[in-house]
Amino acid sequence: MRIANWYEALFTTVRGASRREDIAVRSKARLLRMEKLKMASLVGENPGFDFLQECWRDDPALQIVIKKLLGKFPQWGITIVDGVLVDWEG
Repeated sequence: MRIANWYEALFTTVRGASRREDIAVRSKARLLRMEKLKMASLVGENPGFDFLQECWRDDPALQIVIKKLLGKFPQWGITIVDGVLVDWEG
């Protein structure tokens, strides 16, 4: 729950934030996203298509992690077609 609250707070737009502050926020967001993806890898629990898609679109570095996850857990029913995540279950 605490991580979820932090995650939401990071994506709340802060008026007047400088470029430096924006970079710091995005860096923290990457760390939290990576943590969630690592947990998904360890326990085999799908973090959700929306979360994966958000990470995929927003952070090219996380695309590598997501590709590995989808290869490891094909039962999630998510694949990559022409560089786009596709949910075969949904």
